[in-house]
Amino acid sequence: MDLKDLLYSHISGSIPGQGSLLIADPMMHGDFFSRSVIIILDLPEKGGELGLVLNKETHLTLKDLIPDWEEGIKVPVFSGGPVDMDRLFLLHTLKDVFPDAMEVCPGIYVGGNVDDIINYINSGGEVEGKMRFFLGYSGWAPNQLQREIERHSWAVNPSPSGEDLLNGEGMEYWRREVEQLGSDYRSWLMVPPDPSYN
Repeated sequence: MDLKDLLYSHISGSIPGQGSLLIADPMMHGDFFSRSVIIILDLPEKGGELGLVLNKETHLTLKDLIPDWEEGIKVPVFSGGPVDMDRLFLLHTLKDVFPDAMEVCPGIYVGGNVDDIINYINSGGEVEGKMRFFLGYSGWAPNQLQREIERHSWAVNPSPSGEDLLNGEGMEYWRREVEQLGSDYRSWLMVPPDPSYN
C-alpha cells in the first residue's frame, strides 16, 4: 500500500453541482489552489464550471479598489481565483437586505443591487460572517473539472452547510472543511503543508 492508496481509495468521482464545495487534495503544492476550498457558483450552458476560492484573503480592502470610499477600509477582499482579476463578486447571507441576490446553497447568496450593498456598509452593517467580497474567479473548461476530480485533485462536498462558509480563512478553513467530509478523509489532515517535512 502506498500514500495514494491511503489518501484516495475512498474517493468517489461525484460531479459537483451549484453550491458544491471543492476541497483541494493536500498533495497540491506550490499552486494557487494549494489548501483551497472553492464553492461552485454556476454551471454555464456551454459546460464547464465557475467558482470562488473561499479561504484566500488578500491584503486589500474595498477602499484599495475604490479609493474615494472611506467606509470600504472596513471590508477585506478575498481572492476568488486567478481568472479575470478585475471582476468583483459578493457572497453573503443577507437575502432580506439584498433581495436581488441569487441563492447558491442554503443560506448563501451571490450578488445584489450595488446601491443596497453600499448603503448597508455605509450604515455600519455587519460584514464579518455576513458578506465576503472576491476578486477574480476560478473556472474550468467543459469536462476539465471532472478530469481533475478523477485524478483526485479535489474532494467534493455536494451539500455544505452555509453556516460557516463566510467565516475564517487559510489553512484552518481548509482543515475545517476536510473534517466536514468525514472520517474517510482523516488521513488528509496528517499531510504536512510542506512536503519536505515527510
